[in-house]
Amino acid sequence: MTPDRLSPPSPIGKAEQAQLDDGLRRLLSAWSENAYHDHTMLLTLARRPGMLRAAMGFVRYMYGESLIEPALVEMVRIKTAWNNRCRH
Repeated sequence: MTPDRLSPPSPIGKAEQAQLDDGLRRLLSAWSENAYHDHTMLLTLARRPGMLRAAMGFVRYMYGESLIEPALVEMVRIKTAWNNRCRH
């Protein structure tokens, strides 16, 4: 049987905030204060805490320590969101 290519894939699911360790809860709190109030991406990545920490390390570098011009970082963010049909 061929899968229905028009059906959206099943959602991966998110981690429960109550099950996160203190470090991940602080990370989620900082994300809310400094970036977005939408926790969907973070809680999905939190199913694999190492993946979440790696992704946030990249975000921290790009928005804090990077030598890349902020305007270029923002253009890449917007283009990536556009390509993924994401509202961010």
